Amino acid sequence: MQAVRDNMAVRMVEADSPRVLARPDHIVSRDGMSSAAIKVLYRLHRSGYTAYLVGGAVRDLLLGGHPKDFDVATNAKPQEIRRLFRNSRIIGRRFRLVHILFRGEVIEVATFRASPDAPEGPDDWDEAVAEAAEEDAEPDRTPVPTRIDRAIYGTPAEDAERRDFTINGLFYNIADYSVIDHVGGLDDLEARLVRTIGEPERRFREDPVRMMRALEYGARLEFEIERATSDAIDECRDEISEASPARLSYELFETLRSGQAAKIYAAWSGAGLFERAFPEIAGQFKEDTRVLDVVDGAAAEGVQLPDATLIGAFYIHPFFREYADLTADGRKLDNVEMLRRVGLMLEPAATNLRLANHTLHLVMQGLFTLTKMQRAPERGRQVLKLARQDYFDVAWGLFRIAGAVGLVSPDAQRGWAQAREQLVKDRRRSDEEPESGDQKQPRERRRRRRRRPRRRKKQ
Repeated sequence: MQAVRDNMAVRMVEADSPRVLARPDHIVSRDGMSSAAIKVLYRLHRSGYTAYLVGGAVRDLLLGGHPKDFDVATNAKPQEIRRLFRNSRIIGRRFRLVHILFRGEVIEVATFRASPDAPEGPDDWDEAVAEAAEEDAEPDRTPVPTRIDRAIYGTPAEDAERRDFTINGLFYNIADYSVIDHVGGLDDLEARLVRTIGEPERRFREDPVRMMRALEYGARLEFEIERATSDAIDECRDEISEASPARLSYELFETLRSGQAAKIYAAWSGAGLFERAFPEIAGQFKEDTRVLDVVDGAAAEGVQLPDATLIGAFYIHPFFREYADLTADGRKLDNVEMLRRVGLMLEPAATNLRLANHTLHLVMQGLFTLTKMQRAPERGRQVLKLARQDYFDVAWGLFRIAGAVGLVSPDAQRGWAQAREQLVKDRRRSDEEPESGDQKQPRERRRRRRRRPRRRKKQ
């Protein structure tokens, strides 16, 4: 523990005199940033504010990667940012952030702060979005004091210190294209270490989800977890069950979309976090993690699977166990009983993950549809009937996962793949052909009118 305190003291000195890499000394380039992020940084800078690219984007750019999200920190207050960008909205309950909305991208802008509070999740944003809308509608009214007003704005150094890990505490300054390090993040990037900023145990008790994030970075970046940070995860792992369900759900879905879900799941499970964070799923998902390899493969191909498919993937093996039980000895499947069992299987996770009723409906029907896809389709009408249902895309994703792990016969996979391919071709052909009402009708020839001969006037 003394070594941890000594290390913290050294890093506090670093915060007073940050390490700065000038433009020639690092590989971060605007070419690796989205045009939206550059536009936000420059508009803030040219309006007289400090503007830094922060967090994971700087980390990934320094590693030669391609960030998927770009966050900005500034000394401008939320309302000042809002006035600069009409395409924005203010979110956040304890601490207000600004989301600047571009086509297909959202840039999150935060004011430098000193508060070490845990990050907010999507559930915390709704109230502030409504309040911000009221303020926009009545710009001259005096804002009613709320707990938001207790947020403590700070300096860039304080903002860096309150972040989670050193490798996420780096700033890129658009004013001179330098990289600024207040927390020793550059050294840890070079050493390929994941280390908390501050005392690990205290930081994990403040926000238990940080333990999941530490292991995620270790798995995704292939970094080692620093010893004190790893020991603190062992000490605090039971705290994860106290984390907000909304934030746990958010972390789970982000991981499943990351393309590296199998590695991250292995890290979470190895540290004893997965079964504590998601006991309902862990109780069902025991025997075959290859389903996550299939999910990762889809992400690598650029296929975005629906949330219902991502959750349903954890339940494919339990589903087929129930199916085998109900059809043992050649019995005909009892559809009502099958749906009842699927509902009981999904209910605990649906409650704790706050799944919307529609998402739960898609998972249930998507899994149940697999019972109708055990054999290759015999009639095109069967394929058309299923394809019209709102849950067919979910069922198709689950069918491919089930096939990849050997739960569906090769003949059924080939038959349904051919049927779906033909269905897609027919739809494409139908879209290309003009509808009957849009076709040009041949113009009828007008009958030429015969002119009467003019009568000559009598002389």
